[in-house]
Amino acid sequence: VGENNAGKSNIIRAIDLICGEAWIGKEKLEDHDYYLRNKANNIKIDLFFDNGNSIQYSPDSNKWGVNYFSDWEQYSKMSFGSSIKDDYPSTYLGADRTLDKHLSFYDWTLIGRIRKAFHKNVTEPIKESLDEKFSELVEIFDTVPGFKDFKDDFTENYRKLLPAFKTDLGVDFQPFTPSNYFKSMQIMGIDPQFADKPLDLSELGEGARNLILIALLKSFAKNFKNNGGALNGILALEEPELFLHPQARRHLFKELRELAAEGMQIILSTHSDSFIDTEFFDEIGRVVKIDDEENEGKLNTKLITCSKEKLRNHCIATGVPEEKVTVESLSEYYRTTSNYQLNEGFFARCLILVEGETEEMALPELLQENGIDCDSLGISIIGVNGKNQIPKYWRLYSQFGIPIIVVIDNDNSEGKQSSNKNIASCFNVDVKDFTENVEIVKVINSNTEAGTKLIVLEKDYETSFEKELEKISTGSFKIFEAEAKDLIKPIGKQQKGVIARYIVRKAKTIDGFQSEIGLTLAEEISKLI
Repeated sequence: VGENNAGKSNIIRAIDLICGEAWIGKEKLEDHDYYLRNKANNIKIDLFFDNGNSIQYSPDSNKWGVNYFSDWEQYSKMSFGSSIKDDYPSTYLGADRTLDKHLSFYDWTLIGRIRKAFHKNVTEPIKESLDEKFSELVEIFDTVPGFKDFKDDFTENYRKLLPAFKTDLGVDFQPFTPSNYFKSMQIMGIDPQFADKPLDLSELGEGARNLILIALLKSFAKNFKNNGGALNGILALEEPELFLHPQARRHLFKELRELAAEGMQIILSTHSDSFIDTEFFDEIGRVVKIDDEENEGKLNTKLITCSKEKLRNHCIATGVPEEKVTVESLSEYYRTTSNYQLNEGFFARCLILVEGETEEMALPELLQENGIDCDSLGISIIGVNGKNQIPKYWRLYSQFGIPIIVVIDNDNSEGKQSSNKNIASCFNVDVKDFTENVEIVKVINSNTEAGTKLIVLEKDYETSFEKELEKISTGSFKIFEAEAKDLIKPIGKQQKGVIARYIVRKAKTIDGFQSEIGLTLAEEISKLI
């Protein structure tokens, strides 16, 4: 995952260059393949596999640019009878989903690669059998009225027009090759109500056409890229979410996970939270651009990952007793609490963690008033259902290098003290730092490596916002609250977030009102993005 132009496609392309079907020599490389488009820069690709094998590739070396290692000892593919493309075969589908192109029989298209794979599987006995049947078919074609006479006339007329030329022309069907026969393969759409009348694929929607390509890709990978039956190949897919509605995206994610469970390595590049899950945080790679100090501050691509063991160590380093956190308990916690809104956090340029839905729905309105459009700037505001949950998600997201601001209240009443101790332990601050001396809103610095800022509200969001609104317009908070409740008709404390958002929208119509909460948060965001 990562922003546009962060380098996700380059990572997948590098893998496919090594493990895919075609070798790319130095003469085939383009300017954009080189860092900073400077061909004086060397290209080097290193791939490492769990079994100790590795590959090193550099087309700029003085000799052929691929070295294949087993257990870190180099061996030649001649002596071992295998190559990287045999041992870790890659099947790749880029973001270009032009169906007609991929169903045309060029060597580089998906259907063309499938045709070539079938061609290689035709044994000599099968070929002899097909030759025999093909000859019978040609004889039948000659019985079509006029066809044989047409062929003879064409040959004779050409001979008369060029009598000195030693080569005759004739009309014939292409001599048999498996490739020629497999070119007659067609992908057909069949409507059960009109089973005798295949659908033209152009009649299908883009979502269905996208799934046709993915189904072809999965079938190709499973049947031809499995190294003798074991599904240990690589299936690389860019933007699987293209043209699919939310339920279809989630279903496809499950299908791909099942394929991975059978042994195939699945690599996805995605902008959709349907294809990641906090439960599987150790499978997520966040691609970011960082300053390259050696090249005058030019941007460089970095891939950030977090293993379960790494997260466990981070938990211990930020206040969790060692005996209370295990790899198993981490997995179980994030599996139990996972939801799509939490997944969105991995895509954020800046993440604001809040206690609940009130802040989640009201703060975007306050930020908008201060020139911060959350969507256009890639900011996510995520409620985690309570102050006590904030450390758990801060620990996770911070390990992916995501800039984070935490918004909490200073309530230290009975029942809140345990959560406050957890906050203090996680961010290495004193409880009094954020529970005392808070007038509407206060900013404190955490003593963490990430340098996360804590924005503290007085008592709770509603109390803080009512207090600052009362300074400008006495009684307006209660009026707006009553209007919202009359409109929504909540039961008890339901719909608190919707009510809070309504009040903010009404407050923005009051001349001279500017929220100190919104202004403070906007200033801290501006320092991060």
